[in-house]
Amino acid sequence: MARTVTTMYLASLDHSPSEQLGKPDDWHTTVLILSEAAEHWTLAQDVARDLGSRDGQLRKWSRNPAYRRSGEFERALKKNLPGRGVYVRTISAQARTIRLSYSHMIEELRLNGLVEYFVKNDKPYLRFGPFQRIEMVGVGGGSLKEHSEPAGFEILERQGLALIFICHYLFRMHQRLLPIIQNQRSELEWIDWQLMPNRFPGDVTGPMSSLFHAIMSGVTHHRLLMGSVRIVTFEKSSEDLGSALADNIAGLCADKLRLDPSQSQLDFSGLGDVFDWEIWSLDPSRPFG
Repeated sequence: MARTVTTMYLASLDHSPSEQLGKPDDWHTTVLILSEAAEHWTLAQDVARDLGSRDGQLRKWSRNPAYRRSGEFERALKKNLPGRGVYVRTISAQARTIRLSYSHMIEELRLNGLVEYFVKNDKPYLRFGPFQRIEMVGVGGGSLKEHSEPAGFEILERQGLALIFICHYLFRMHQRLLPIIQNQRSELEWIDWQLMPNRFPGDVTGPMSSLFHAIMSGVTHHRLLMGSVRIVTFEKSSEDLGSALADNIAGLCADKLRLDPSQSQLDFSGLGDVFDWEIWSLDPSRPFG
């Protein structure tokens, strides 16, 4: 029997300003960073040291570190990024564009018929499900025994829409990155991700985190990807160097969008497929420009 040639990439994820929608004109940015052997963690430390950090750690962008005020972070990132085997993927969209794109994203994630709008305590909510929650309950007859039961989730609409946007982006990036990596390693047929997102509002047991697990598990279950997505969350966020780097890149992009959305760009020419920033159209009639 032929073996499937596979590998695993470690992936870090963070957002700016947060994982929930605000006013229609507000910009929301998500950053995904991947490497095969945690090279992006070393990259984060090298960028931090280049910026003068004695402990080799980047600071939260929202705390307005000196390198944010001086504009040095972009220079340090561009200097240290080449040749690392690291892929940086960024997307930015306004809240209104995310709302306009809702039906398209739901369809591609195979969530048709599994999302319902309702109002509770005068606030708009989304109800997701039923999903099948599967638990391993032991071994019998030489095989694992499973127990499944329906699971549903109720979440504030502003969080649910942002989460669909994030999951849809991850889904697309897995599809797009596989052929890019295969151009260098043609034998690869399957790439797993161990995804390490920053904590969602409500922490790891809250509805947003639980729904994130359910949606990404569904994408894997329906074989929409040539690989699986496994999710791990750090107990101490201060130890997550990858998400710290993603936080700073998201903050840098968000700052540029606030200054002038029509001129927003990062000069990473010459890096090829290493860095990509996708900005969804400002025109509400063309949400995927």
